Parts: sequence; structure tokens; C-alpha cells
Amino acid sequence: MASDSDLRKVEVDVRYGYLMMLSTIIIFHSLNKFVSQCVKTPQSVRDDPWRWRNLVISWIHGMICGTWNVLCFVLYPEIFDDLIEHINYFTYMMIAFSTGYFIYDSIDMYLNNRLLINWEVTLHHIAVTSMFWWNVHQASCIGYNCVALMAEINSFFLHSRKLLQMSKIGFNHWFYKLVTYLNLFTFVSCRGFSVCRILYGMYIEPSRVPFIFYCCLSLSMFVMSVINVVLFWRLFKSDILKPQKPQLKLNGNHNSFYRKDE
Repeated sequence: MASDSDLRKVEVDVRYGYLMMLSTIIIFHSLNKFVSQCVKTPQSVRDDPWRWRNLVISWIHGMICGTWNVLCFVLYPEIFDDLIEHINYFTYMMIAFSTGYFIYDSIDMYLNNRLLINWEVTLHHIAVTSMFWWNVHQASCIGYNCVALMAEINSFFLHSRKLLQMSKIGFNHWFYKLVTYLNLFTFVSCRGFSVCRILYGMYIEPSRVPFIFYCCLSLSMFVMSVINVVLFWRLFKSDILKPQKPQLKLNGNHNSFYRKDE
């Protein structure tokens, strides 16, 4: 068990958090322009190239954030000693980075008239961004946000799977199968653990956060829990119970819900 001095909250300048959020929005906007001009859109989605661009950007975020997240737990295992009070610039900036990405993605969806079409993604972004922004602003609960972002480890494989479908990689191809199995494994181990750990924390230490924050967090976790359960069932049904050649009837940027092509 860490001593009180070890658990003492490190002071961070929240201005750096806002700078990171702004920089992230600009960086992903620039990446979007690069992908649209320099990366060839697969024939299967030529009628709607936004799908491809947006998913590639989400895949890049999943790769960066997933790697960063693993490093957080490897370099700072003491994060689990106190998920509310833990903070340092390495973990804090990761939360600001992802918050900036979700803000960028929401703006991108708005500019391309996708907020209502991809309502489940919009709901996801509202639930996540509101809580992440507040924690960046208050420099609090950063450890819990790190746990929540374990989902991005799975997102890398989730988006890889859909990119392979867009690229017409066969359902029976060994690489596609490998990605689907890794997707399901990381879904349970990363998304499943993160949701369960946050819910457990809400049960054992609700008095350590403001009541209004706790109510908003409860609503956010309800949304995320429902999304994750439905998404896992659709993935499991598509990839395990009823393997079939994917039909590219795509569902937008974050791919939180799939149809028969899941």
C-alpha cells in the first residue's frame, strides 16, 4: 500500500489540458485532410467517402490512445491505489488528448450532417466527452478516465475489423479471423473490465465526488453499459454464431452498432 505522501495529489496546470485539447482538434482535422487527399478510398465506399475517412481517423486515435493507455498502467501501476486522486502530466494529457478527439469527431459529424443519422455515436460522444471534459477541467478522477480509455485498446481492433470489411478482405481470410478474435478478446478484457471497475468504484466510494457529478456519471455509465452489451452481442452473433460474408451497410464513424455485416 502506498504511503500518504505517495498518494498526495500532484498539481497540474489545467491550461496545458486545454492546450492539448485544442491541439488535438487541429491535428485530427489536418489528418482528415491528409486522408481525404492522399489515401485511396476503397471502391465499396466510393459513394460515401466520409465513412472511410472518419473510420481511419478513429482507427488512428485508437492506436495512439490504446498504446498510451497501456504505458500509463505499465509506468504508473500505483494509479490503482487511488483512481480519484491519482494524477500526473502523462496520464492527465492522455485524457485531454482523447477529449480533444471526441470533440473533433463530434464537430466532424455535425459538419457532415451525421449527428442524427448516427445517433448512437452522438449519444456515446455526449456521455464520454461531458465527463472527460469535466475531469480535465477539475484535474480529478484521472485514474478512472484511464480505466475508461482501456476501451480504446479494443477500438483499435474494432476499427481494424471494419476497415478490412471496407477493403473487401474475405470473411474467411486468416488475417480477418485473427482480427475478429482479438476484437472479441479485447472487448471482454478491456471494455468489460473498464465498465466493471468504474461501476465498482461508484459503489464503494460515491461520497468522494460531488452528488451532481455522481448523477451525471451514473447516466453516462448506463448509456455506455447498454451500448457495450448490444455491440458485443451483435459482434458475437456476426463473427461466431453466424459467420458470413460481410455486407457493407455501414453505420458511421465510431461503429458502435452494426447490422448483419457485424
